[in-house]
Amino acid sequence: MVFLDTPNNFSMKLNEILSNSNFAKFGDSLVNFIYNASIFEVTQKLQGVKVWDQCLAKACRNSPLRSFMGGRKNAGELGDAVEAFLGYLYLKNKLVLFEMISHLTRFIRKNSDLYYRNEKDLCANAFSYLLNLYCEKKDIST
Repeated sequence: MVFLDTPNNFSMKLNEILSNSNFAKFGDSLVNFIYNASIFEVTQKLQGVKVWDQCLAKACRNSPLRSFMGGRKNAGELGDAVEAFLGYLYLKNKLVLFEMISHLTRFIRKNSDLYYRNEKDLCANAFSYLLNLYCEKKDIST
């Protein structure tokens, strides 16, 4: 895990995690993968969608994470914070891929009508659901 510029047993405060660009870069790939895997589970179609910053920003605003960000943040910064948070939890073995995909798939399946009307709203709501679930389950104050 040299690319993270931190030791393998890294321990950071949440506000440091949310603003860490290396966690965000890793989390970007993770978020795109779990979203596309979930969409495939529901539609049986490969999409290759890049998750939109606006969707992740909305999800961040609808979760407890926003209160750890401070100040005014644009959609890119809020989206990066979501990616960093999920990437960090995954790397700390607090999340597993199957679990993340299962939660997103369940939410998308229940709201599949929204997928056909407005996928960006579905995406934002799905990640809001996931963040709130993990903020509730995990000690997010790290």
